Amino acid sequence: MTVNKTNNKPQFKLSLLASTIMALSVPNYLHAAEENIKDSEAGDVEVIEVRGTRSNLINAQNLKREGETVLDAISAKDIGSLPDRSVLEAIVRLPGVSIERFAGANDPDHYGVEGSGVVVRGLTHTRSEFNGRDTFTADSGRGLSFQDVPPELMGAVEVYKNQSADMIEGGIAGTVNLVTRKPFDAEGRVFAFTVDGTYSDLAEETTPSFSGLYSDIFDINGSRLGLLLNYSNSDLKAQSDGTQIGRYELQNNLINDQAVMVPRTTRLTQKKDDRKREGIAGSLQWESADDTLVATAEFIRSDSSLAWTENAIEMADDAVINDLIPVSGTEFDITDQGLFESGLITSNAGWRGNDAERQPGGEFGAQHAMVTRSRSQEAEVNDYSFNLKYRPNDSWAFSADVQYVDSTSEVLDFSVMGATRAVVGINQNGNSLPNISLYDPSYTPENTGDADYFTNPHNYFWRSAMDHISDNEGEEFAAAADSQYTFDDGLITSIKVGVRHAKREQTTRQSTYNWGWLSEAWAGNGNAWFDASGDELGASMSEHYEKVNFDDFARGGVLNTAGESAFLFPTHEIVADYANAVSTFSSLSPGWNNLASRSDQHGHFVPNEVNETIETSNAAFIKANFEGTIGDMDYSGNIGLRYVKIENETTGFVTFPDTIGDASDPSDPENYLPQDQQLFGDAGSYEQVGESDYSNVLPSFNIKLDLTDELLLRFGFSEAIALPELGNLRNYVEIQANDMMIDYEGEGDDRTITGARFSRYTAKSGNPYLKPMESYNYDLALEWYFNEGVGSLTTSLFYKDLSNYFINGSVDRVFTNNGVSQVVQVDGATNGEKGKVQGFELAYQQFFDFLPGIWNGFGVQFNYTYIDEEGSPNSQLSPDKPNSEEGEEVAFENLPLEGLSKDNLNLVAMYEKNGIMARLAYNWRSEYLLTTKDVITQLPIYNEAGGQLDGSVFYDLTENLKIGLQGTNLTDEVTRTSMQIDEVGNQAARSWFVSDRRYSLVLKGSF
Repeated sequence: MTVNKTNNKPQFKLSLLASTIMALSVPNYLHAAEENIKDSEAGDVEVIEVRGTRSNLINAQNLKREGETVLDAISAKDIGSLPDRSVLEAIVRLPGVSIERFAGANDPDHYGVEGSGVVVRGLTHTRSEFNGRDTFTADSGRGLSFQDVPPELMGAVEVYKNQSADMIEGGIAGTVNLVTRKPFDAEGRVFAFTVDGTYSDLAEETTPSFSGLYSDIFDINGSRLGLLLNYSNSDLKAQSDGTQIGRYELQNNLINDQAVMVPRTTRLTQKKDDRKREGIAGSLQWESADDTLVATAEFIRSDSSLAWTENAIEMADDAVINDLIPVSGTEFDITDQGLFESGLITSNAGWRGNDAERQPGGEFGAQHAMVTRSRSQEAEVNDYSFNLKYRPNDSWAFSADVQYVDSTSEVLDFSVMGATRAVVGINQNGNSLPNISLYDPSYTPENTGDADYFTNPHNYFWRSAMDHISDNEGEEFAAAADSQYTFDDGLITSIKVGVRHAKREQTTRQSTYNWGWLSEAWAGNGNAWFDASGDELGASMSEHYEKVNFDDFARGGVLNTAGESAFLFPTHEIVADYANAVSTFSSLSPGWNNLASRSDQHGHFVPNEVNETIETSNAAFIKANFEGTIGDMDYSGNIGLRYVKIENETTGFVTFPDTIGDASDPSDPENYLPQDQQLFGDAGSYEQVGESDYSNVLPSFNIKLDLTDELLLRFGFSEAIALPELGNLRNYVEIQANDMMIDYEGEGDDRTITGARFSRYTAKSGNPYLKPMESYNYDLALEWYFNEGVGSLTTSLFYKDLSNYFINGSVDRVFTNNGVSQVVQVDGATNGEKGKVQGFELAYQQFFDFLPGIWNGFGVQFNYTYIDEEGSPNSQLSPDKPNSEEGEEVAFENLPLEGLSKDNLNLVAMYEKNGIMARLAYNWRSEYLLTTKDVITQLPIYNEAGGQLDGSVFYDLTENLKIGLQGTNLTDEVTRTSMQIDEVGNQAARSWFVSDRRYSLVLKGSF
């Protein structure tokens, strides 16, 4: 990048705060300013060549400074120069932005190696864009899965934190705009590539990535034609290990007749990810010879897949503790809260076998499930767009834009569980990784038991299976047009008006998590042993288990002291081959029936698992740009209104209860129901379409006041909305009759029924009539740009006044069947509640050019965000789980807002000089609530405070080639969670996760 710099006046009119922070650097900069003045007066122009990290930071700083509203940005002008290995890992460096480190916020049992989700200023209600246009991944949510997008396609990432009238509605928290490259971004031909190999130390795998870009501009009779092709292909294999302790429950008379809080479960898990990501971006641009017309056609494709397999050892959650034994004769470790922390847990609850010969081991081993799980998910987004800009003169400008988005996503999730028995040893080790040890059920401190117990298939049986399938598709067509008139003078510099129409059609199919037993003693079908000898299943089943070694689990977090740390699991092959597994396990005559075998099917889905939505959005806006002077200070800004109207149609079903009595049985109370309830409850059903519409006028106002040439004050205000996630609009209503009241006549044996009536009708459903969430957003920012290169100190205060939160609640709806109407209390998504989110951001960046010699290549970036909320409720909704228990209360009240960390910190140390570019980046956030109700413990789960250190170093081999090494999770962080165990807020340790340290050797070329 080349910067032409002319200086006509001295710089750095410093405030007291600025003078304090920059005391060391001021003399050097003032001296440089004076020299520039002399050059300018002499008619010279100073030309500075800026490349690499500095170039990207200058571009990002200019985007923020010149922005029409409050925003932060990352620039990546050179291919592969996004500073991190994924889009999510890059944007988490921005002030006020955090990401989820788990596969999903409502799934705290599975760590996500590259993260998921985006939280902006404590809220998840973000919009996603490609090049300023709406885009999405077809699932139960609204936006794009950023972890699926190849970072090599990005030229910049912009995070808008407030709004102007010409921005598409829907981003209360913020709007994340992914900007791809275009041929006119460069002056001529560009060819660039990156190639790397990434080593993951836990998985002990090395995987490749490649990206390439070609761009050129051709002269055609004075007009310009630009062509750009960008391709990316990336593989990653990674591993995460987890140790978990379950919900504590009071067990009496275990230690000296003392009651002790003992965990009901333990869980050890090894999860291996195989992620593939492919992306294509193409752009064709044409500009007329007279520069009045520019046409741009773009195509973006993001195709990603994530297949992960998991081996998990889970102690049954119905274990009744039989005894507690100190480890190796030592004393128990009991906390002041009465929580058991170390020792041995034995149990005689659960499966016991059918006869004495086949009881596995002794008396006191708790049942353990040996789970093999396979999950494959694929997501594809195809985004086509065409834009035409026409500027016939200096006053008028016109633009027309069309876009089509086609997206699909699929999930196949299948688990098979074996079972055995074991005595469990727990040692939480304070703040270190805990040790969870498994022993032969006959183990005592004096008798170590059978060393080969866990490798003997005779001690295992096939227990259960569970399948889940998701199949979604969506498409959107959007068209927009706007025009702008620029005035020659006056307060109003230009007026811009525009319209936009969009129609999105989406079908989501999300099955239940379909669990059923394969073989259980309590089910009356005996036990189906792994062992081929005497196996009720036949010799073929012995092929479907394998030995899995846990020697290196969690970097030493588990031991099996009686023998080798190996256990038998269903094979990955049988679990990954779903069709073969269905055929194989059907021979058990089990209680598990696969999804497709259920009644009233739509393929793998029953009606209430299918959600069809058509959403039409129409908008019009007017925006006035203005500028002027107050005293010696210049100001500029915009004011505008945006009118939006959103119409939604959601197709579903309503089913009525079966309350028809048995006419042959005079004692059946349903025979005595009044006629209206008999007609209403005939087990009928019909298709229904829920229609809703919403309209609003959204004002916005943004102003910048240049206090000095380097210091500006910015204020932004807007009213914004967030649309409900599509899964919360589902329209399947299954009505239940509740609380039958029966009238009797007579007493004793002579008592007869004279009448009966249901007191109410209830249902659980989504809500196709949900209104958007609304917010008034306020920003006040002070921004100091003390260097035309890299140098800024900025701070901002923000406040959001929120209403119409999406929450779990009850609404009364009227349904009619056979001409009879009844009021039904429907539990599920609804609007309600108000809340506030407020805080401040502080950001600083600079290269220390004033230092002598090699030291002036050092630089630093720092940002800190404080966020607080007041009255903001958690939604307690599960848009991706149609059969979830929505409507049930969470364990405790007054919980903080999910996903909100009060303190968020980024610290980056940089060096760039003499062909060397190095970077160490640390991201940290304070404790936050992951979920109000974990599916296992049914308790709130918190992610404890923690951070991650990443780094890179590159060296210029030539002007066009550089080689480098990038590292992720360099300090081998342990991610910890805790569970809230009482209303007071006391917490106990829940889980510990470790994941790979990843190292990438990278070669980059640009010609």
